[in-house]
Order: sequence, then structure tokens, then C-alpha cells
Amino acid sequence: MSCNQTSSCHEYPCLLYRNGRTEASSAMLSDEVEWDLWLNGRCVRHMTSSPHELDVLAVGYCLQQGLIEDGQAIRAFYETRGVSVAVVGVKQALASSRKAMTVTAERLCSYGTLLDELSAAHHVTHGVHEGALVQDGVVLAYAEDVSRYNVLDRLAGEIYLRNIDTSQAVLVFSGRVPQQVAEKASSLGVSCIASRAMATSAGIEAAERLGLTLVCALRSDSFRLFTHEERIIKSYDKDLCSL
Repeated sequence: MSCNQTSSCHEYPCLLYRNGRTEASSAMLSDEVEWDLWLNGRCVRHMTSSPHELDVLAVGYCLQQGLIEDGQAIRAFYETRGVSVAVVGVKQALASSRKAMTVTAERLCSYGTLLDELSAAHHVTHGVHEGALVQDGVVLAYAEDVSRYNVLDRLAGEIYLRNIDTSQAVLVFSGRVPQQVAEKASSLGVSCIASRAMATSAGIEAAERLGLTLVCALRSDSFRLFTHEERIIKSYDKDLCSL
């Protein structure tokens, strides 16, 4: 199995110890690069990330850090010193007010294996985090990176550059949910984050404060619901999902 076009990986030699014996082997590892992010001619951050679509990540990072505003038109381009983002005018911002949304428990459970279906890199290397914006079973945007925070910044870039309405979407996420992840998820305009991993206490408190429905330990037949349960429609007469 090889990595997909989204994320890159390469085979590296190693020694495999198993059952008391050592033998020559190899492993597929995710690629990681370092680069500089420039904004209007000023270096604002030395970045470490997966090597694909750095322009999208650059835009998303600037948005998430408040370095540029939603109403500004921007473009990102590659150059020898890294990736540059430039403000080039005014952009019609997509309305991002959080609308009332609901999702059934059964639908959430159907997302339990979604990320496995979208990424070959995770299967091969076990070295990337993943995130997808999903509405009614349709994937609106997908991102993967060696950093969980970069995944959310990449999604922010996709939302901005493609004018994606996230008000009815669920963020399906592979990683742990500490406070910063909850805050970044909320800034994407979603009302629900469903992670395959667990949250920290600060992550739960942040989700409660931000009005975010937090689902953890997402599987194809179960999940744990921590905050704002009013958005989850539960079918008590069917044993499809145990809450």
C-alpha cells in the first residue's frame, strides 16, 4: 500500500525485533518539512508540517491567528524563502453565524470509519492526523497533516478559499481534543465536533463555554457525548448507537 496524493511518505530502513529475533526491515513514514510563512513581506512564523498544499495551510493559519480578517481578499504563493500570503483587496465574506443544527446518533456512528476510508497515509504510516467537514454524509472538505493543529488550520484555509458554509456540518477529527482544538473547531463555524479520540477536562470545559457539541471515542456503533446534547437526535427504540 502507498500513500495517497494528499499526503506524502517514504520507505525507511529499520531493524525489526520480534519474538526474540532481529531482522532487517523497512517502514513507511510520513514526510515532514520546515518552511517560513511570510505575510505582506514579513516573516511571521517558522512552520513544520506535511509538505502538501502549503498555500492552503498558510491561509488557514493566518486566519486562525487573527493575522488577516475574514473580509480581506488574500492570495498565497510559493517562493524560495517559503510561502507568502498577501492581502490583495476586499472579499465578500461568507456568513458564518451558527445556525440551529441537529444530527442523528445513527448518522454520527456512520462517520466512525469515515477517516479510514479517506486516507491511505494513516493506514500506511500511522503518522498523520485527519479531519473532515461532513454534512448529511457528504464530505465538504478533508485535511491531513503530521500536526493535529495544522489539520484544523488547513480546513480553515479550505473554508475561506472555497466559501464553504459549515453551519450544518460536523467536524470529524482523529485526534485528542484539548482546549486549543475545541477553540479552533469552534472558529471553523461548526456546532459539533466528533473525535475518534478523547478530550481533556479543559477541552470539555471549552466546548461547553463555546456552545460546541463534543462527541468523543467515535466508533461505528458507539460514541461518548459530553456537551450540548440537544443537537443529537437519539433513537431510543433502536440499539444502533450506545451513548
